[in-house]
Amino acid sequence: MQTSRGVRGASYTVVTPANHYPSRLPAFGDAPVVKLVTPRLAPSRIGEYFVTLAPDAATVFPDEPGLEGFFYALDGDATVGGLPVAAGGFAYLPLASSFDVQAGDAGVRLLIVKRRYEAYPGLSRPASLVGHRDDEPFAATDVPGFRRRELLPPADPAFDFNMSLLAFDAGVGLGKVEIHDEEHGLYMTAGGGTYLLEDAEHEVRAGDFIYMAPYCPHGFEAGPDGAEYLLYKDVWRDGF
Repeated sequence: MQTSRGVRGASYTVVTPANHYPSRLPAFGDAPVVKLVTPRLAPSRIGEYFVTLAPDAATVFPDEPGLEGFFYALDGDATVGGLPVAAGGFAYLPLASSFDVQAGDAGVRLLIVKRRYEAYPGLSRPASLVGHRDDEPFAATDVPGFRRRELLPPADPAFDFNMSLLAFDAGVGLGKVEIHDEEHGLYMTAGGGTYLLEDAEHEVRAGDFIYMAPYCPHGFEAGPDGAEYLLYKDVWRDGF
């Protein structure tokens, strides 16, 4: 009998690299796409995908009015909608018009988030944005040994989601069990630790993905090598 760290709970899933199932999507041609979560897993409002493009591979995304996307390069480099994205770099795009993704000469591994933009009266949709994790330093939090780096402007209510890098020293965690309205898509970028989800503890390592539905109780403590993860969270909206 095979064993797996992957699991589906009532309000969360844990997907490890050993659980990856390569799918296909028209925009990526023959490139394998791992659909980490999509709205088929209710109540998820996002699609989050792990995509590997071969050296110099090119794809064309069709226009998808009303949707928005976030692209993070785990390694390699690419241009996304004409914006350069190297390892640790990211691009935010409104998906209102078609655009190209062109891998560099070493190929690229991308983590992609797609969701429907939630408009709000009096706020204009954000424009395209590009950056790199090293453009700004990680900021300290109220928990010693826990730092974070915001990739999208957290104080701008035009953005309806945040993407954040959270870093933990060995043995450091969130400091409490959180229960809140916002959903999460979490990709472990380095290290590992123990994630509390509902009432169960799960070992997590680099390359693992967790989806947390709204109001899923959760907490985290980093292991002996520390940890870092890239976190999606919907913000500034209440779902109506």
